[in-house]
Amino acid sequence: MNTNPESYGVRHALNELGAIFEAQWSNGLLPQIRFVPGQTGYRPDATDWGVTPEIAGQSRVTTSGITQPPVMGRCAELVFRRLADPTPYRHEFLALVDGVERFHDFLLTERDPFDEGVVVCLHPWETGTDNSPAFEPLLQATRRFLDERHIPIDTFGRADTVHVRAEHRPTARDYVAYFGLLALFKQYHYDQAPIAANSPFLLQDVLFNATLADSLAAVADLEEALARLAASPTEAASLRDRAAQNRQRLDRLAEAMRDVLWSEADGLFYARDARRGELLPVPTVSSFMPLLSGVATPDQARRLLDHLRDPAEFAPPFPVPSTALTHPAFDPMRYWAGPSWPVPNWFLTRALQDHDPTLAAHLRERTLTMIAEGESDPERWRGRAEQVMQLNSVGGRTTTPSRGQYQHAWLWDSAIAAVGWAHVDHQPDPLDPTSDGPLFWEYYHPQTGEPLGAQLMTWTAAVYLDLL
Repeated sequence: MNTNPESYGVRHALNELGAIFEAQWSNGLLPQIRFVPGQTGYRPDATDWGVTPEIAGQSRVTTSGITQPPVMGRCAELVFRRLADPTPYRHEFLALVDGVERFHDFLLTERDPFDEGVVVCLHPWETGTDNSPAFEPLLQATRRFLDERHIPIDTFGRADTVHVRAEHRPTARDYVAYFGLLALFKQYHYDQAPIAANSPFLLQDVLFNATLADSLAAVADLEEALARLAASPTEAASLRDRAAQNRQRLDRLAEAMRDVLWSEADGLFYARDARRGELLPVPTVSSFMPLLSGVATPDQARRLLDHLRDPAEFAPPFPVPSTALTHPAFDPMRYWAGPSWPVPNWFLTRALQDHDPTLAAHLRERTLTMIAEGESDPERWRGRAEQVMQLNSVGGRTTTPSRGQYQHAWLWDSAIAAVGWAHVDHQPDPLDPTSDGPLFWEYYHPQTGEPLGAQLMTWTAAVYLDLL
């Protein structure tokens, strides 16, 4: 594959990453959604979120008021690897590193209210696995809290069930909690400290913290690479010092995760109710994310792999189910309650290279086959994946998840899209969605491979290209 740094896709990848940080709040938060001007129909929209310049600071775009999994450091590092000669892009990557570190600073300070070393999510949407059965106790507590406090909840309606069958999406009860938390955040003007002090939803999520650890490792790698390109010995020394500090932060976070999120009895990492200090013992695909960047110890990794290899739990024909097949809440059709998602598989395929390369190769092959809807020659659809990304591109700077379903720019989707773009040499031809071929769906039935959710999804196409 040509890695010419002047390629169409690499330029788009760098634009994509840069656009993420144009919306960064003054406190360092990177918002979950950047609203694309002229795109309508998605609720809650920018007005519903009510994020003003007084809250966020000056920004070129309007945003939501929460964040998403911190994958930006790793995605920037993967794009950097694609450059045949990174020297012309040194300043762009230095700016990206600065922005990622500001986000990490925000998470490791304002999102660690009990000084436990593990950051909290304030909303299920921040985890990326919105309706995971692991969160149900906190959602129940949220609904009770909203009733007891008589907090008025805006009913925005739901755009997610317009294009996708309702049985594939979170329930109406879930959305009461989702919208209720939004109302609470607006009451506190998105001030993190009083929200953490009062909110019933304080979740230490495994995937979120594992991707933060991985992002810290990636930023350190980037800083060391940039030090080799530095304009002066002083700049090189500064970058190496920053890399060392990020590795120290990674070590502290990994130790804290092993301390508070690991179940020795079950041999799994679990999400945790931070306020009550209790694990939420539901085995999910997130349980395996500490395989990234050495978070899990060798013994923990061995026990995780035992679960991951078990056909009764996490190794159906189309792995990895988002919830264990053996759990009572497993639902193979409903969003994160059971379907297999390409993006977690992408994380795990990379993580498994350090633990079990054979299993990594198997997961890669099954994921490509799943996305290609059973096609035995996945390479055949490379061009179609590129066309899906082009279809969802807005102005060569932003790629929306799906022009039909999610018309705005989402944080971790955009970062992952950048990795996919880095594999695209030339501007793709327009896509004819009525032509034969896979439709790059949102998620898939783990036992049959049936495509589910929304179609023509950017990040499904992006991870497909990277796995190829």
